[in-house]
This record gives sequence, structure tokens and C-alpha cells, in this order.
Amino acid sequence: MNADLRNLHQQYFLTSDWRVKNTGPEIASLGPLPKTLKTNYPSLVSNYYRFNPVTTVLSAGDKHFREDVAIGDTTIITIYGYPLLYGDPAHAFVNNTSAVITDELALKLFGDKNAINKTVTMTNNTGTLQDYKVTAVLKTLKYNSVNNLLSDKGYSMFVPFEDNDFYPRSGPRAGTGEEDWNQYFTVGYVELQPGVKQEQLKDPVKKLLALNTPEFTRKNLEVKFNPLNSYYFKANNGAIKKTLSILSLVALGILLLAVINFVNIMIGTSSYRIKEIGLRKVFGGRRKELILQYLIESIVLTLFAALLSIVFYTLARPLFNEVLHTSLPTLAGFQTKEILLLLLLVLAVGCLAGLYPGMVLSGSEMVSSVKGKSESADKRAWMRKSLLVLQFTIAIAVLIFSMTISKQVKFFFSTDLGYNKDQLLVISAFPKQWDSAGVVKMESIRDGLLRSSVVKDATVSFEVPERTSPGQIRVVPVGSKNNQELSIQSVSVDDKYGSTFGLHLIEGRFLRDQIGGFVSGETVINESAMKSFGWKTAVGHHLQVVNGGELTIVGVVKDFHMASMHESIGPLSLTHVKDARAYRYLTVKLQGENPLGEVERVKAAWKDVSPGSPFDYFFMDEKVQAMYESELQLQKAAGIATGLMLLIVLLGIFGVLTLALTKRNKEIAVRKVLGAEIHHILSLFIKEYLALLLIANCIAWPLTYYFSNQWLQQYAYRIIQPVSIYLTSGIFVAAIAIVLILLQCLKVAIANPVTNLRSE
Repeated sequence: MNADLRNLHQQYFLTSDWRVKNTGPEIASLGPLPKTLKTNYPSLVSNYYRFNPVTTVLSAGDKHFREDVAIGDTTIITIYGYPLLYGDPAHAFVNNTSAVITDELALKLFGDKNAINKTVTMTNNTGTLQDYKVTAVLKTLKYNSVNNLLSDKGYSMFVPFEDNDFYPRSGPRAGTGEEDWNQYFTVGYVELQPGVKQEQLKDPVKKLLALNTPEFTRKNLEVKFNPLNSYYFKANNGAIKKTLSILSLVALGILLLAVINFVNIMIGTSSYRIKEIGLRKVFGGRRKELILQYLIESIVLTLFAALLSIVFYTLARPLFNEVLHTSLPTLAGFQTKEILLLLLLVLAVGCLAGLYPGMVLSGSEMVSSVKGKSESADKRAWMRKSLLVLQFTIAIAVLIFSMTISKQVKFFFSTDLGYNKDQLLVISAFPKQWDSAGVVKMESIRDGLLRSSVVKDATVSFEVPERTSPGQIRVVPVGSKNNQELSIQSVSVDDKYGSTFGLHLIEGRFLRDQIGGFVSGETVINESAMKSFGWKTAVGHHLQVVNGGELTIVGVVKDFHMASMHESIGPLSLTHVKDARAYRYLTVKLQGENPLGEVERVKAAWKDVSPGSPFDYFFMDEKVQAMYESELQLQKAAGIATGLMLLIVLLGIFGVLTLALTKRNKEIAVRKVLGAEIHHILSLFIKEYLALLLIANCIAWPLTYYFSNQWLQQYAYRIIQPVSIYLTSGIFVAAIAIVLILLQCLKVAIANPVTNLRSE
């Protein structure tokens, strides 16, 4: 969703595809690349924007809030045309100490949206404070692929790269990296000149990489340009696009079932109008006039249905907002194109639903029509049965797919993650001070929380199990014959990480605390890393870090999921925070007797040990659930759709039975006169429809298996589709169909045969 972005069709987002896995984050790129493309190839690139996403404390007086901040280029306003409430769009940044903030942040810090010339203080990772003067205030932005990239709630403040002191100015990752060709952690966008295609940038990128980057980067990096107008839908292996496609197909299926029902019911009730059609033909009525009559009637009925649907839409909008976690527009918010699309849909559905009945009934022979006999409809019984098979097929397929989604979602939450997510309270670790003294200070805050009676354990770390770590190291096993280089994830943790998260140690020990902040060079690896090195035991082995020191393996932990089950578990190295001198979270293991009360006590303890820092937290089990938000939404939507489809199928069976029973009243009466029992008559109809159900299952099962399997392929860890799902779906649809058939047929079967034999 990119509603606020200008020139969207010309905007592209740069991502990195590394041939050597885990070399760097896919979602970032080389810092200088977007700017250099604009400078060296102005005929191809008209503008660019880069930023480094950070989370820190923003303050004004005694107010302190944890916020996401974008440290980046000052082109943010001009390239995307973000709407300003206050300030000059052409000069949103006056100098290097200027800041553009959102109106929501302005209200939180100053109680007023007009925050021009007011000062916001940002806490840097160096432990220092930096003041910025507000020179522009943004109007609330809709969710888009720039402001919400790597930030769920969006960035609330934008500041320039220049003179920013958030990161230390020395060390392996000095500064924000926007001018360093050896750093690939900067988010980059470019706007192409009108008419320029992304393929035209391939050669310029290769030339720039050959000129500015080391051999390893040139050989292993492929820079991709992703159209911004479709990136949101294709991200996360196309999860959003797949979800929307599935929901669209379900909606189309519901609409198709409704049209089929309309056709069947129109034909099923045709006996009441067949004489009318015959008489109109006698008095000179032409077939095209009769067809037009049915079309007009169908369109009028569809129009009334559309009006009712608008009423139901208004009533059901809050429910769907909750299910889909979005905000559907009100009727007043409908644009002209949406109104025209609705009218076009009414016309298309009306014509589709009325055309076939009109042609069937108007094609009846004149003599037969006057007598009240619908011979034409009888000749086309195969059509009605085919439509009923289609209804059964769609209903069975949707039910199977809904059960598959439900089973996969249950699999997510029942699978052993390799760690214990329960009762884990994750606190954003502030104040940030990324040096030896800062780590020691944060560990002292941790120890202060450990003195609380409600805290069972606590740990300081750079990551918690919520994503694939962007921290990567390239290592070579010392003593390896082929000197094979391997890129693995690297996460900095303290000595209490294993006990707090309940990691399972396979061999060796966990990291030890260090005194005085000295570098230990120890690491604990996971099973996948040990297997990647081809070892059966790993303790005592050494890893040579490319362009770094040496790590000694002191332990091996059982594989655990650092990210969602969309991704497979890769090689992982855990090193001490005192080696990395960086942290982001302080995770607390609660006793678990009274979670709400315990959170309040932890909050009170936090204020004592870290005064002036915001108490911003989340529960680990809630974060795990949020990883599968799209699947949970799809599960709810599929459940609702399944219920609607089954209801429509029941109406379809009713329509077909109405026709069949009307045409066979005399036959049933004759059978009863000749001694047929009620159960014989009922079995006659049940056999006919069981055959249709069998055909529907034969069609639905292979098709659903294929598409369900395609959907499951996006998960590295997934269920194997059990036969029980298919059998249950087929039996369930058959059961409700048979019950309805029995109820409908029973009325005719027990009726007095004399009455039916006397009727015309």
C-alpha cells in the first residue's frame, strides 16, 4: 500500500541478492549506490533517497518516548511528495540540525501539532544527547513501503545523515554508512527518469561495483530494483499477494455460486411462467423480446441485491476491519471509479444470471408452453446438474483449503520453537550506549531487575527470536583442508540468554560473564552451524573470522527459530555482548503467577534502575503470534467464506430440487400407487445426487491438493496434507446435502398421490 507516494510508477526499492547466503540483509543495499547512480547517470535516475532505521528515545522536557527514527537524505519530502501541515515542502530541512516530525509525535511531545522551531532531543547509541529543531510537521501518513519499511508503526522523525552522532564515528561500522562501499546496511530508493526501465540500470550498477567494491562483493552481490508500486505485495515471498489472490478467488467463487443459484432457481420455477411465455408467443411475442424481459428482470433484481449488499457492507465493515486488520472505506469514501466498478458488476452479474434462463425458457415450443410443459428445460437437465456439480466442487475445495490453513496455523503454534516463549517480557534496552561502559551499565540494570521477586531470570541481547539477524560474519574453520568460507548469522547475547530463553545445550557450556569488558573470543553455535562445518562435535574447534579475530567454540545449542517458519533455520553464532559492545533488548523471565501485576512491579523496578528511560515492552508469545498475522487473517476470512459458500450451496440444492420435484410429482405418485415405499422414493433422489457429489469430489480433490501445496511451499516448515481433511470435507458436504434432499423429498413422498395425479 503506497497511497502517499508521488510518481509511484517511477520509484524503485533496492535490495541485495547474495550468492553466499547470510552475507548481508536482503532488504538493504550498499550505502553510496543510490546517490552515485543519480550523480553519474542523471539521464537515468532523477532522484534518490536513503535512510538508516534506528529506534531510540526522543525527548522534550520531561517527556520521553521510544520512537522509530529515519536518519537519511533530505530528499524524503521532495521525492515522495509527503503532505506537510507546517513548514515549506521545498525546504523542509533548513540545515543539518533540522528535523521533520509527524503530527502524532508533535502532539505527544508538545501537546500541539504546530511544533515549528521547537526542540526534540534524540538519545544516541554513544550515550550522548543531540538536539534537533523542528522545521516541518508531516500530516499523518498512510501505510506505505517507505515509511513503514522495518517499522510497524512508521517513522516519526526524519533527520539528516550529515553531522548525525547516533552511531560511533570509529570501529567496524562507524557512522550511518551512507558513503562507505564496504557497508551494506543502508535502505535505498531511486526515482527513474520518465520512460527509463529498471533493466537499463544493470550495466551502470556493474560498473560502479567493479570500480568501488572488493572482489568478494563484486562476485557475490546482485542488486535488484523492485517497483515500489508492487513491492508491498511481493515482500515476504509474496505473502500479501498470495493472501489477496486467495481472498479474491474466494469472493469470485461466492459470486459464481450466487449466479448459479439464480440460474437454477429461475429455471426451477419456470413452470409457473411457462404458460405466460406460450401465450406471449401466440400473440406475436418475439424471442429476443422475451430474452430482453428476463435480462431486465435479472438486472433489476441484481440492483436490489446490490443495494442490500451496501447496507450489509456498512453493518459488516467493523467486523472485516477487525478480521483483516485494516480500515475499509465508508460509503462516503468511495471514489468515482469504485462506484462505476460496482455498477459495472451489477450489470455484468445481472446479464450473466438472466441470459441463460431467458434463452432456455424463450426457446420452449409454442404448443408445449401453452400446455404448461417446459420441454426445453427438460432437454437441458444436464446443464443444471453440471452447475450443481460446480457448486459442490467449489464448496468442497474451499472447505478443504480452509481446513488446510487452519491446520498449518495450528502447526505454527504447536511446534517446538527450540526455546520457551512463555512469560518472556521483552523491554527495549534504554539508555543505549554502545561501548564497553554502556554494556556494563545495562548489565547492572539487568541485575537490578533480577532482585525483584517477580523476575525469574533476565538477559541483555541485540536480538530476540523475531527475525533473521542482519548481523552476519564470514568464517573459515581453523584447520579446514579446503578453507571453505561460510557466512553465518551472528547475534550478541549475554551469559544469561540461554537460561532465560530456555535454550537446550547439546554439548559444552554457554557463554561466561566477563570481568571488566575484556574480549573473550568465545562463541556458542547451533546444530545447523555444526552440520554446515561437517562436524560431529564442535566444542574446542576454532573459527577464523574474515577480516576479524578468532572465535573459540565453547558450546552447541539445539536449533531454535530466530525467525518465523517461513524461513529455515540457518547456521548461527552467539557471541557475548561485551565483545560486540551493542544491545537492543533486555528480556525478563517472569515468575508467571500474576502477569499483569508482575508487569507493573517490573515497571516500578525499571524506573528505579533506569530513570528517565521509557518502559516500552512486548510479550514474546504475542510477538510470535504477530509473525503469522497474515495467516491468522486468512484463516478467519476463509472460515467466514466457507460458511457463506455452504449456505449458498444449500440454496442451490433447493433450487434444483424445486425443479426436479415439480417435474416428477406424477411419477412419484404413480410409484406410490404401484406400491413403492417412502424410502424407495427417497433413495431414488439420493442416488442421483450422490453421483453428482462423487464427481464433485473427484474434481475438487486433485485441484485443491495442487493449489494448497503451492500455498504451503512458502513455508520452510509445513504440514503434510492428510487424507482425513479431504475425506472430512467430502463427507461433510455430502451429509448436509443429503439432509436437505431428504427434507425436501419427504414432503412430496408422503403427500397424497391422488392430489398429484389430478393436477395438470
